[in-house]
Amino acid sequence: MKYNGFYFWMFKGTMRKVLTEKYGKAYAAEIMKKSKQVYRELVGQADDIGDDNPMAHNELFALAFVAPYVASGKKIPPQTVQEMMRRSLYHIKWYFARTDLNTDKGKEENKKSIAKYVRWYTPEKEANYPTSFKVDFVGKPYEGACYYRITRCPICIYAEKLGVSELMPLFCELDEVMVKLQHGILHRKQTLANGGAYCDYFITGDKEDRRGN
Repeated sequence: MKYNGFYFWMFKGTMRKVLTEKYGKAYAAEIMKKSKQVYRELVGQADDIGDDNPMAHNELFALAFVAPYVASGKKIPPQTVQEMMRRSLYHIKWYFARTDLNTDKGKEENKKSIAKYVRWYTPEKEANYPTSFKVDFVGKPYEGACYYRITRCPICIYAEKLGVSELMPLFCELDEVMVKLQHGILHRKQTLANGGAYCDYFITGDKEDRRGN
């Protein structure tokens, strides 16, 4: 996978702060110093899913938080890694808050981003990048719903390969935080990380009463 250090750079301060609060300044500095190189290696060794892949940022984002866990020799508890990610999301809550899932415009933005990926991942692209995200809309509760599901996730696949699958369920829980910051609610039945057949994303505005079955 092509290296991009943007996400590590953006969140390294928040990650360091959480580690400092829990384990002290010296340990935090040591782990974050190691993490920079570990992140570069993790990205470089990840499967190529296409430099222009519209969903590549999801994996680059997740690996930024896998890096300190690996750099610590898995001595940092997974819950601490989850806290680093949660705090990082709130650090940029202004970015998510620009989308209001209670509005037609917000819903269209949500659907537009995933539709872009579906258009990009043609049969030819899948032949070239067979481990990339696989997305469909099977089970959509009603016409026009903000809904999709992921049936193959390169982040889960890579986490298993790295021996850090224990992080994935905690990362998936944070999808709810991201949706909440967009004034929405994620109604989820299962995830790949918890042994499900897919990760479902059925999203409504937090002021709506409509729900799926």
